Amino acid sequence: MTGPSRVIPLVCLCCAAVAQTRPAPSFDVASVKLSGMKAGSWCRFLPGGRLEAVSWISQLLQIAYGVEDYQVVGGPGWFTSDRYDIQAKAENPDAGKSEMLLMLQSLLADRFKLKLHTETRDFPGFNLVLDKGGPKLRPLKEGEASQCGPGNSYVCGITTVADLANSLHHILRQPVFDKTDVEGRFDILLDFDTFTASGRTPPPDYDKPSLSQALRDQLGLRLEAQKAALPVLVIDSVERPAAN
Repeated sequence: MTGPSRVIPLVCLCCAAVAQTRPAPSFDVASVKLSGMKAGSWCRFLPGGRLEAVSWISQLLQIAYGVEDYQVVGGPGWFTSDRYDIQAKAENPDAGKSEMLLMLQSLLADRFKLKLHTETRDFPGFNLVLDKGGPKLRPLKEGEASQCGPGNSYVCGITTVADLANSLHHILRQPVFDKTDVEGRFDILLDFDTFTASGRTPPPDYDKPSLSQALRDQLGLRLEAQKAALPVLVIDSVERPAAN
């Protein structure tokens, strides 16, 4: 097995370092208050430089810095349980999403007194590689629609192997790196036991192949265990915001 995969630090983490040398952009106006919602969450970047969100602060942190939940360390209980209703607007109506992500970082620092630092830690992960028989991928011709339909596959409508690796990353909640060197557009359909893959117990009489078997039989691919060095955000301190 090769050594740990080295991952280039995420752009937003680099932006945080740049912010030390010049003022970070911030929203012109922002409203932050506890939400009465008991379920669901969202974060929307809207035209006119507007942000609307009802979410846990831990989730907003992941969005602002471009990390997964396992890349956030520390924080009090309310950090992952209390939902906040946030309405914010940039002075520049043409502000793009990348700039607004930096504004969200500033909002978390200002209103929640969020202080953090970055570290690099090793995580268990996978390389997505070709199986012995080679890929079993159906090329998707220009203008052709995917065969993906309701209920026929858990992973469907994906057109590149790189996108498949990203989907597996979210399913397994572990880093997955595309090492197949397969280029092109394909109609990728993958039907497998999503319960076991995501750490849940399947219902009685549930008959789906394991993720490993489905990858081999349906796509001619497989996963190889591989450690990955990833940046993590360590929460030093965070406070509930004062009322507006």
